[in-house]
Amino acid sequence: MQYGFYFDHKRCVKCHACEIACKTWNEVEIGPRWREVVKITSGTFPNVTAMNVSMACMHCGDAPCRNACPVNAISKRTEDGIVLVDQNKCIGCGFCTWACPFNAPQLSAMAGKMEKCNFCQTPGKERPLGMPRACEEICPTGAIRSGSMTELASSGRERAAERLAAQGLPGLILDAQQRFGVAGGD
Repeated sequence: MQYGFYFDHKRCVKCHACEIACKTWNEVEIGPRWREVVKITSGTFPNVTAMNVSMACMHCGDAPCRNACPVNAISKRTEDGIVLVDQNKCIGCGFCTWACPFNAPQLSAMAGKMEKCNFCQTPGKERPLGMPRACEEICPTGAIRSGSMTELASSGRERAAERLAAQGLPGLILDAQQRFGVAGGD
């Protein structure tokens, strides 16, 4: 089963509470950000659009950071899909950061090693997977959700259907789960 995050950019108000909760829960030093709220803009004046996005490790299916690590310090747990860094193996070369399209691995100035979101699985402070992550728990607008990708995909479809119904768009939902499986899968 693959665990991950669902993020609703329409709910994010860029309060940075998720960043602070992540740093506090995981005892991340000043500097590295395992989760960071960024503003993404597009268009040209006067037709500019912007959205806030809370970025963290995506715990990718085929994690490029893991594939780039020359000492195999990054692994992906088979039981839940969480990508972790073994600090005892890491040499701080930075190849994982260069390979990651989300810039998730961050160099710790104090330890000289890479670190990143570990889905609140910090040794000695592991949150059960059925419990909200620190960033999710503190988010005042509910923009961040965590869980199995199957559950998150189902919830995302339900929210999309609610938005469509509120806009008066077609009242048709196709459920092809039995024939084709869950979209996104585990």
